[in-house]
Amino acid sequence: MTNSVLIDRLGNWNPQLLRELRGRLKPHTVIATVSFSVIFQIVLLVIASSNSRPESGWLDLWKIITWMLPYVTFTIGSYSIVNDIAQEQKRGTLNFIRLSPCPAWQILLGKMLGVPVLLYIFLGLMVPLHCLAGLQAGVSLPLIASVYLMLAPGCAICYSLMMLCGLASETEKRAHPPQATAFGVGAIACCAIAPLYMSWNINITWRPLLANSEIFGYPHPVVSWFLVPINNIGLVSHAFSLAVLGTTAFLLWRILLRNFNKPRSTAIAKWQSYAILAGIEVLALGFFLPTSVVDEQNATLAAISMYVLTVMLLLVLMVAICPQRQALLEWVRYDSPGWQSLIWSDRSPMLVAVIIHLIVVGALLVPWLFGIGIGTKKLVETGLIVLCTTNTILMYATFVQQFCATKLRNPMAWAICGLSIWSLVAPRILISLELIPDRNPATAALWTLFGYGFWQFDKPTTIPFVGLGILAQWVFLAFLLWRFQKTMQKLKVGT
Repeated sequence: MTNSVLIDRLGNWNPQLLRELRGRLKPHTVIATVSFSVIFQIVLLVIASSNSRPESGWLDLWKIITWMLPYVTFTIGSYSIVNDIAQEQKRGTLNFIRLSPCPAWQILLGKMLGVPVLLYIFLGLMVPLHCLAGLQAGVSLPLIASVYLMLAPGCAICYSLMMLCGLASETEKRAHPPQATAFGVGAIACCAIAPLYMSWNINITWRPLLANSEIFGYPHPVVSWFLVPINNIGLVSHAFSLAVLGTTAFLLWRILLRNFNKPRSTAIAKWQSYAILAGIEVLALGFFLPTSVVDEQNATLAAISMYVLTVMLLLVLMVAICPQRQALLEWVRYDSPGWQSLIWSDRSPMLVAVIIHLIVVGALLVPWLFGIGIGTKKLVETGLIVLCTTNTILMYATFVQQFCATKLRNPMAWAICGLSIWSLVAPRILISLELIPDRNPATAALWTLFGYGFWQFDKPTTIPFVGLGILAQWVFLAFLLWRFQKTMQKLKVGT
């Protein structure tokens, strides 16, 4: 009777979760999971007991499980969820689920909690051993608790991001097998998200709790954000980390709901891209204030870090807000023209939105470059780099939007392939031909045209050729804009 009441309550709260649990919690699968977890723990205990020092053995055991938690949870959980979505899409049941009366949040939350349920059981059975090993090794109880506290928002971020990848692959008309997509997101979770998660927690969140420096191997420096130390006090470090992770999880969750409800729309709305860009730039700049950059070497390293982060972020956002041909056709025929539509509408071309992104970046980074001294010491060179980068992003955006306005199958894949040839293959050919500014300053014009105006920009002999390359960028950008205008005119008249 009690079980029936609990099942009814669970079904009323989240029918999708009940569906997933019923499909996976079979007696033989649960027994196999429990058995495997127990055997695995016995193996870990045998390995730990082989250490001549008992305390070191317990510490090694605690560290193994601590590192295993995010890697196993993120990797296997992401694979399971994305593979489940891909299988639903392959069977044609995903759209049926969308048409159900359940709200999107129930469906997505049900999959996050229900699909990896056997993984949760496997890891949950290891919690007592993990806590025992930590206490026996002298690890503080707050640190043990923090490991599990931070794992929840980490899983929310990882699973939301990987589900976005799974939903995005759905719109590619089954271009890839379901297992290939699942393996791909699993590899991303293992090789990128899990290491970043552990690095952040070790250096920021857990530093005040590391009374034993042997726990994670090396001393960790004090980190400040807008001049406020954030990893000296446990309460501050956890509040900062939870604020960052919580905000990230909330934004990804909103984007995920949007993609589930509107599978044919852009990945994110334009207003969301503006907020994401400004938020990430401000978060990063908080670690690189002028007072934190004490010499020219640190200033150069900080500038390079911000440059790489900004360019990569702009490229990702550019792909995320790029409308496809059908959306452009609907916009050019039915939407009311005007600047507001170009700025906010998901169906409008992304070029004006990209310009707004560049204005946001310029408003944040240009004053910062002067604050750390690079802008004042190398005014002309800094201006050339800003111009080159701006032109490059605009060329990329026009190029991608032009491809997405055509009748090609998988136009985004073709656009990314073209950008890769332009930005990676062509420079590689120049290097193989030894056409580099070090040997021939005139080749700086070619490198600038391909988006690498920062190479040897500080040498007086290359500056005029960098300027020539910027002029070439303007000519090429004008050509791309002319071609895109012609394409939009054809869409408007229906040819």
